[in-house]
Amino acid sequence: MKASLGPALVGHAFQQTALMAMLPLIADRLGLSQSAVGTVVAFGMAAAALAIPLIGVFGNSDLTRPSLLVMILCSLGLAALLLLPAPPALALLALLVLRLSQGLAAATLLVHAQIGSLARRGEGRAQLARTQSFGGMGRAASAIAVGPLAALHIVLPILPAIAGAMWSLFSERPRRTEAQPRRAGLSRPDFHALILPLTVQASLGVTHVSLAPLLAAQPGTSNLTAASIAGLSLAAANLGLVVAQRYLTAKAGPAALRLAALAGGAALLVVAALPLPAIVVGLSAVIGAASAMLLTCNLFTVLSAAPEHGFSRAAWNATASTAGLALGALAGSAGLHAGPSFSLTLSAALMASVALMLTSTRKTAT
Repeated sequence: MKASLGPALVGHAFQQTALMAMLPLIADRLGLSQSAVGTVVAFGMAAAALAIPLIGVFGNSDLTRPSLLVMILCSLGLAALLLLPAPPALALLALLVLRLSQGLAAATLLVHAQIGSLARRGEGRAQLARTQSFGGMGRAASAIAVGPLAALHIVLPILPAIAGAMWSLFSERPRRTEAQPRRAGLSRPDFHALILPLTVQASLGVTHVSLAPLLAAQPGTSNLTAASIAGLSLAAANLGLVVAQRYLTAKAGPAALRLAALAGGAALLVVAALPLPAIVVGLSAVIGAASAMLLTCNLFTVLSAAPEHGFSRAAWNATASTAGLALGALAGSAGLHAGPSFSLTLSAALMASVALMLTSTRKTAT
């Protein structure tokens, strides 16, 4: 991939994680309820996910620079919204527009970065893994730094996204004509290939909404302590993701991927049964590494199978991933009525089931 896009991807992931962590602060600053802000943030993500496949219609690298500009403007708009007083209704509408626009721009940028990863023959999977690691870097850094930054000023966690996008914008160079022709247009999705990202992300979505409640349910653990441990677990998961993408994914064969799925499922089961802080944080790295290997190897196979439809297929993959995360969050929230341990067990079953997909269907990576 073009290394110039890395800073923008890191910055956006940092901001995405920070916004979720700062939900109460943002709601208080805008004079809105937490549920209203959370709904707007979720709706913006969902609407962007539905529009992601349209990226394939354009299939044009000229969208890279406009996407970077939109990301910068949206981050500046978000900072202004937090600094300048506005009527709650107007603030809510502005937040929705900003989140939708930013989501579309970031998805467009990620798809272009993924397609660019396949430019070097023989190094495609390693380059794609490197591209996928940038999001993990941003999320891990945000999980660690968002608290201290927000304590200094609510706008500070927004700045890395602006800096990253500006760095990428000024580093970006016009792209030469591609040796591999790409077809513009919205190709039919490969539903078979979308089952894996949908399942893995659903498992992660269940985990995201279940982990803090599981920790808070332990004797002597306050909500604040549970949130802190959950934050450390998120950082560990993304560090595991980065390590896997940099050192393991490019070498993983079908057997290694089946082992990764089983290891991820087993780790989730242990967390559900023994939610001790050290165990939860340590095994979060295993879960992050396993999911990263599965998602990246599947995406590489999908893109390599039909490079002329690369933009459209990468866009469909992004849609399936976002949908899986949302469905997992909904399933996990519903499962909490039966207890957080039940939800984590569901997450483990979803992750482990991927091993059966890899055994009984086509190879996910070669």
